[in-house]
Amino acid sequence: MDFFVRQDIARKNSKILIFYYSIAVLGISSLIGLTVLFIRSWLLEAERIPHLELDFFDLRVFILSAGPVLILILLASFFKSLALSKGGGAMVAKSLGGREVDRSTNNHKERILVNVVEEMSIASGVPVPSIFILDQEDDINAFAAGYTPSDAAIGVTSGCLNILNRDELQGVIAHEFSHILNGDMRLNIRMISVLFGILVLTLIGYFTIRFLPWGSSGRSSSNSKEGNGGGIVVILIIALAMMIFGFIGQIMAKLIKAAVSRQREFLADASAVQFTRNPAGISGALKKIGGGGGSIISHHRAEEASHMFFGSCFKKKFINIFATHPPLEDRIRAIDGTFDGFHTVNKSNYTQSHFEQNESMVSSLSSGSSSNLEDHQYGLDSLEQMGQINEEQLYVARGILSTIDDKIIETVRDRNGAKVVAGFLLLSSEEIIKEKQIHIINDFIGTIFNDLQVYLDQICDYSSATKIALMDLCLPSLRNCSENEYDQFCNYIDELINADDQVDLFEYMIQRIIRRHLDKYFGRVKKSGSFRYVSLSNLNKECSVILSAMAGVGSAIKSELQSAFNNGASILENEGSGKLKILEPNQCSILEIDQTLDTLEKCSGVLKRKILIACGTVALSDNHINCLEIELLRAIADSIGTPIPPFVFRETENGH
Repeated sequence: MDFFVRQDIARKNSKILIFYYSIAVLGISSLIGLTVLFIRSWLLEAERIPHLELDFFDLRVFILSAGPVLILILLASFFKSLALSKGGGAMVAKSLGGREVDRSTNNHKERILVNVVEEMSIASGVPVPSIFILDQEDDINAFAAGYTPSDAAIGVTSGCLNILNRDELQGVIAHEFSHILNGDMRLNIRMISVLFGILVLTLIGYFTIRFLPWGSSGRSSSNSKEGNGGGIVVILIIALAMMIFGFIGQIMAKLIKAAVSRQREFLADASAVQFTRNPAGISGALKKIGGGGGSIISHHRAEEASHMFFGSCFKKKFINIFATHPPLEDRIRAIDGTFDGFHTVNKSNYTQSHFEQNESMVSSLSSGSSSNLEDHQYGLDSLEQMGQINEEQLYVARGILSTIDDKIIETVRDRNGAKVVAGFLLLSSEEIIKEKQIHIINDFIGTIFNDLQVYLDQICDYSSATKIALMDLCLPSLRNCSENEYDQFCNYIDELINADDQVDLFEYMIQRIIRRHLDKYFGRVKKSGSFRYVSLSNLNKECSVILSAMAGVGSAIKSELQSAFNNGASILENEGSGKLKILEPNQCSILEIDQTLDTLEKCSGVLKRKILIACGTVALSDNHINCLEIELLRAIADSIGTPIPPFVFRETENGH
C-alpha cells in the first residue's frame, strides 16, 4: 500500500471519526434533554395540579436543556482543537512533559537521537520534525504529533535512549515517521479534541455534585425546610445525568479510538520494516518492552494521548476492549515469524557507556555510506514506488549527510546559523550578483556572518540534492524564530532572490519549501476548502503547464522535448485529462507554475500520484535526471503535499 492510498484512508478514517463523534454528542445531549423532561414531568405530577394536562415531550423544554449541552461539548472540542493547532506537535509534546532537544547538544544519547531523526527526514523527504524527550518516563515509548509534516514533533521517553540500541531506536523512529507520512497525526489530534469535549461534560457534572450545598450542614437542612431542597435535588439529578451520560460518551469515544488505532499500529510496524529493512530493530524494541522495559506513561495526560504512542501507556489488563494497541506478541509475530520470547530487561544495567558504544555505529554507518555511494546510482528506478519509503533512500540520506561538513550541520542547528546557510544556498554564480547578495546577508545577520563566511564556497559547490537536504535541516531551527523574526527572514529571502530581478528554478523551489512549511507553522496560511479534484477532466491546462515545464528543463532539443512531454502526457490522458498540448516557454513561466501547483494541491491522493509519476516519466525519458529536473520535481512534490526522497547520481551537478 503506497503513501497516496494511506493518505486517502487516513482522510476517510477522519470522516468516520467525525461521524461517530457527531452521533455520540447528539446522543448525549438528547439524553440530557430527556432527563430534564422526566424531571419536569415528575415535578408536575408531584404538584398534582388539577385540570392541567401536559404532554411529556415539550419541544421547547427539550431544546432549552439539550441545546446548551450540545453547544458546551462542541465549544470545548473546538477550543481544545484551536489550542493544539497553534502549537502543532510541539504543543502536544510539551503538554506531556516533553523537553525540546537542542539539536547542537553534546549529550551522546541525544546526539544519536538527532542523527537518526535527521537521516529519516532526509530519506523520506519531509522537514525535520521538532524532537522532544520525556525525561520523567523511564519505560520505552515514543510518539509523533502534529497536523502536518510542517508542524510535526517526535517525542521519545528517556527509557528509549537508555534501554534501546541504535537499531532498535531507529526502528521506533521509523515507526513514528510512518505515522507522519500516513497522515495519522491529524486524526490523532482530532481524537484528543473529541475526548476532551465529552470529558468536560463529565467534569462539570462531577464538580457540580462536589460543591453542591447539600449534606450534613445546618444551612442545607434549613434550605430543605424552606423548600429549596427540591431545587438541589433537581440540580443533583441533572449533574448525575451529565456524569453518567458523559461517561457513556467517553466509552463510545474510546471504543472508536481503539478500533481506529490498532490497525494503524500494524501498518506503522510494517512501514518501519520497509523503511529500514531491519525487522530486528523494531521487533527488538517490542521484545524489550515485553521483557521488563515496559511502555507505561505516568503523566496525568497520558490517557487523552494514549492512541498516539508507540506502545500501550497502561498496564495490561485481563480484558481490555479499550486497548489502543494490539498485543505485543501479535505485533512481533507480524514482523518476526521466529519469535520465541521477550528479551529480559534490567533497567539498572543500561549505563552511559552502553549507549556510547552504540554511538560509534553512527560514524561507521555514515562513513560506510560515503565510500560505497559511488558504487550505486539512485533515482526513480521504479516510478510506481514514488511516495514510498525504503532502505535505499535511508542509505542515500546517510551518504548526503556524510558529504556535508560536520561544522555546517552544527551551524544549521542554530536559528541564526540557519538564516545564514539558507542565504548561502541562494547565492548566484555571477560574481556581481553574488557580491550584492553577500552584502544583504551581512547586513541582515551582522557579526555572526564573519564566523560563517568560511563555509560560503563549500556550500555553493554542493549538489542540488545536498542543498535541498541542507535546507531541510534548516527548517526546525527556523521554527524557533519569533513571528517578527520570521517576517524579517521572509523579507531577507525575497531580497536575496530578487537581487538579479529574476527568479530561477532553484530559488523558486527554496522559496516554496520555506513558505509551505514555515508559513503553516507560523499560522500565515489561510485554510483551504474541503473541495478536492477526483478527476483531471477540469485540469487540462494545469497538466499541460507542469509537463511542459518539466520537459523544458530536461532538454533544449525540440524533438527530445516533445517526446518527453508525450511520454508523461499519455499517463495523464489515460486518467481523463483530455488531449494535452505542449506549451511555449513563456506559457509555463515560474508564475504559471506557481498558480498551477496551488491548484494541483487540491487533487486527491490518487491523482497526485499520477501527476508525480507523469512528471518523473518526463524527467527520465532520456534515462538520466539533471539538477533542474530534481529541483522542479521537489518543488512539485513539496507543493502538493507529497514527500519525495532525495535523488543522487554519480554524475556531477554544476551550478545550483
